[in-house]
Amino acid sequence: MSMNLDEASLETVQQRLLEELEAQQRLQSELSAALESERSLRLENDLLWAYLQRKYPNRVKDAQQLLQRMAEGSDLTVELQKQGEIQAPKNRTLRKRVRGALGKLPGVHRAYHGLKNLGK
Repeated sequence: MSMNLDEASLETVQQRLLEELEAQQRLQSELSAALESERSLRLENDLLWAYLQRKYPNRVKDAQQLLQRMAEGSDLTVELQKQGEIQAPKNRTLRKRVRGALGKLPGVHRAYHGLKNLGK
């Protein structure tokens, strides 16, 4: 009885090993296809960048400056968020709360625009 169980468990382990090998081969082929695609996109991007540098050098400089400013801005935003300096206003006035609540009532939106359009 235990001999049959050992053989069954050995077959199960072998089957799982084969499935894992197939999955690994499939993932390896997907990875190589993705890397090839990325390589071709990078080459295409480099070609377009070289064309732009030759054809419109000022635009390339502007794009580089814009990219640099965006990167610096994102770093600044991250730093400010870490320090907690960017905060939403906590204390809304009574007037703002009442207007917000009235705006959520059903039919107010349609009535407002209907009255607005009557004046035109």
